[in-house]
Amino acid sequence: MIKPPIPHCLVLSPGDNVGVIINAMGEKGKTIAIKGGFRGNLVLRKDIPAGHKVALNKIGKNSPVIKGGESIGLAKKTISPGEHVHIHNVTCEGAIKCARSKARTGTAKNPRLAGRSYSRFFKGFIRKDGRAGTRNYIVVLSSVNCSASVAEGIAAHFRKKDTSGKGIDAVIPVTHDYGCAQPAGSAETEVLKKTLSGWLDHPNVVAAICVGLGCEVLSPSLITGKLRKTSHNKKFLNNFSVQDARGMRKSISLGVDMVKRIIKELPLFKRRKLPVSLLTLALNCGGSDGFSILTANPALGVASDILIRNGGTSVLAEIPECYGAESMLLKRCTSLNDRNRLKRIFSRWDNRIKKGNLSMNDNISSGNVSGGLSNILEKSLGAVSKCGTSKISQVVECAERVTKKGLVVMDTPGYDPMSITALAAGGCNLVAFTTGRGSIYNCPIAPTVKIASNSGIYRRLKDDIDLDAGKILSGNTVEESGREIYEFLVRVASGTRTKGEAYETKGAFVPWYRGEVL
Repeated sequence: MIKPPIPHCLVLSPGDNVGVIINAMGEKGKTIAIKGGFRGNLVLRKDIPAGHKVALNKIGKNSPVIKGGESIGLAKKTISPGEHVHIHNVTCEGAIKCARSKARTGTAKNPRLAGRSYSRFFKGFIRKDGRAGTRNYIVVLSSVNCSASVAEGIAAHFRKKDTSGKGIDAVIPVTHDYGCAQPAGSAETEVLKKTLSGWLDHPNVVAAICVGLGCEVLSPSLITGKLRKTSHNKKFLNNFSVQDARGMRKSISLGVDMVKRIIKELPLFKRRKLPVSLLTLALNCGGSDGFSILTANPALGVASDILIRNGGTSVLAEIPECYGAESMLLKRCTSLNDRNRLKRIFSRWDNRIKKGNLSMNDNISSGNVSGGLSNILEKSLGAVSKCGTSKISQVVECAERVTKKGLVVMDTPGYDPMSITALAAGGCNLVAFTTGRGSIYNCPIAPTVKIASNSGIYRRLKDDIDLDAGKILSGNTVEESGREIYEFLVRVASGTRTKGEAYETKGAFVPWYRGEVL
């Protein structure tokens, strides 16, 4: 079967007054064919890059710009058919109130999953607390930045050592910039402590050493003391301070000996057949573009729905990138308690923005704009489609342990390293990361599957990106790509290596710190 040629312009929903250019470049003066809820062809008044919007008909000044059935802003001036629609003639100011009061339905309807066959099992590692690991890591963690060099030095000793004899994937350093010069017992310190302990207690972490300096606010004992009594790896947790060990060189030597002893004492890890209901998937997007809403994000939404249908868990985060979609998410909460909790989270973000004299539209990056996104409303329209159409079963704070199956929402910033750091602390044993401009971020303790929104970025970053959802623009359906993503995630959970796992990951632990440094 010959796939249909790529159309020049795609209209997402009937009633839209803009379409998206999906070939290499819409050239001025050319008549372009349009696919979707629009009749006839259109003459372009300017060159329009791929991924950017074109006006399908006249849009009056202060009238809404409609994409995917939703308002993504107001026209700053009258826009003629065939004109480029972007930041020069669209504003989200004034459109935000309308968008936030309206329940959004998303861009991709729930696929017909009934009667289809999907993988229901993966090969992983069952832990004593009932959770499942997809990898086996030994972590060397610094409680404070002052001991970071020691943690790095200990892990470096094992960098070229083969630890796979017992099924151990790697010895990983986890360092950060904080741990002292902050108020003891403050909310900020508690979030850092919760994030660090969440990484130590992660189902992919089988053992750990926590290294402190010896005089810091956040000592190793405070971090490990926060772990649950039922922690699966508590038997293989060790603490020490650089001051007690009498310096950096002796500390590194001590830490190396500790890790060697741990490796000897650890059991042999063998994968076994487990239900996919034990998978907890982190949903994230970074470097989004105008194609993200058409391809990678809704396809990931399909994969998320399939996982949840089979008893698993997906976690949506990046709250600033849900701006304008609050009502839709609130209506999907299955309990009043979670609905109220999510309301409070959105309210806190509003207060944070006002206090800092910021705009939520500041979330937009130069890469987002170059890729065709005009404002935060348009970005959110694509971002929320990552979570499919499932009901929300739980709402959690930043780095809080996820305890329920289904779709969960976690409060995190939109900054990818911070968001994924918190999601990992919550227990996500797998990450799905969509990108349109290209991202090389990989979570050190949870395999990260990267999904391109367009085939161009997939080809350019083929050594870093695992899947090409841009095939949707050349004939694949969203459902087909969603099934491909789901099946690949199951294979990765079973041991297939992601592209990112070929590289050493540094500086990828980025906790969310919001307070003053004293």
